[in-house]
Amino acid sequence: MFRKILYCLRVFVKLFFLAFFAVGTLIMSFIVFPITRLFIRDRLRFQKTCRRMLGATLRFFVRLITVFQMIKIRVSDPDRETLRNLHGAIVVSNHPSFFDSALLISLQDCTDFIVKSALKSRNVMSLLIRTLYIPNSMKYEEIMARCKENLASGGTLTLFPEGTRSINGVQNRFKKGAARISLATGCPIVPVYIGGNSKRGLGKGDKFYQVNENGAYRYEFIVKDAVYPEEFAGLSEPIAAKRFTAKLQEILSDENNRGAQYE
Repeated sequence: MFRKILYCLRVFVKLFFLAFFAVGTLIMSFIVFPITRLFIRDRLRFQKTCRRMLGATLRFFVRLITVFQMIKIRVSDPDRETLRNLHGAIVVSNHPSFFDSALLISLQDCTDFIVKSALKSRNVMSLLIRTLYIPNSMKYEEIMARCKENLASGGTLTLFPEGTRSINGVQNRFKKGAARISLATGCPIVPVYIGGNSKRGLGKGDKFYQVNENGAYRYEFIVKDAVYPEEFAGLSEPIAAKRFTAKLQEILSDENNRGAQYE
């Protein structure tokens, strides 16, 4: 009986914070960003300002959900410092859960994102995504131009090579987008592995009433050594992108990061 009550309580806390996240997104999208736009006309400066505000808001959100023991986050001080001080670099990560994007944004100073185009039109995050980030439905040339502009100005770019959340903890095959952007811009890729315990209830296809039965969702972020595009110099672009992507998938594979997974 006690276990059922505890389970129901965890479901309630999860749904409360998902609703809190949605309301916060709407406030940022329909109030904060439009007001900011009145004072900042330059598009790139406006986007960077809003990304920093979003990052600060998400850091507050993360502190709140950790106080309520919904999630627990472990990041070493050197890794946290690395992510906060990145400039002109591409961050790639595996994608086990719904909160991955928010947590990665909160750990960085100001990052751009390439997101699934479907997200820009079907949920409460749509306006935020259209305002600040790059939908993958844009033409390749437009995506590359936006990425080059942001990276050249000292920003970072974050993306998930899997393209979507993993299903039942099984990683998807990596796409070549991150490698192609790195090869075209000359910017290094910094792989970040997201480990921890079961993300049941936050994975792709999970039900809203599912939670991790063992307690809080535990996240461990491990920053790997940067991979530089010069490593693939002399190869044709298709072959270089293929080998680059294969190396990233190996670095971020669950098999090579068993020490970051626990119950």
